[in-house]
Amino acid sequence: MNIETLEDLFGYQLQHAYYAERSHVELLAEMAADASSEDLRDRFDDHRERTERQVERLERAFEGIGRRPRASRARTVDGLADARSVRERTGDGDAVVPGDLEVALLAERLEIRSYESLLRLAGRLAYANDVVEPLESNLAEERDELASLEDLEAELSVFETAGIADP
Repeated sequence: MNIETLEDLFGYQLQHAYYAERSHVELLAEMAADASSEDLRDRFDDHRERTERQVERLERAFEGIGRRPRASRARTVDGLADARSVRERTGDGDAVVPGDLEVALLAERLEIRSYESLLRLAGRLAYANDVVEPLESNLAEERDELASLEDLEAELSVFETAGIADP
């Protein structure tokens, strides 16, 4: 894809965000299936459901700019999935909580930066609310999810430091 205008750049980044969210739906389903506790499984399932709604919002943003939803492969997103699969292949499967948690934290940070960039571009392009509002909603949810995962990370760290097994 040739990127010659801000509109082209916005469309390109929107395609990457769409790819990321769709990929994360699949990854979260796998993480839930492999979770070491019911609580963690429920968290991943809840997150997957929110991510499915985010995919739908991105589809509305595509409609707002007059394009059909299309995913464009993103190496960074693929790298997150690869990091998880490498850990599984090397037999470090017992580290599901810390490994998957780290992947989830990285994914949230990536998505937050993506939505911030899309919103900056949307502002420069003076896009209407039918494009901006879905992106703002997704960004708010990503920030909430990151805070929740950081809380979980801190909680697990406290238990680890105290020598207590999974809470």
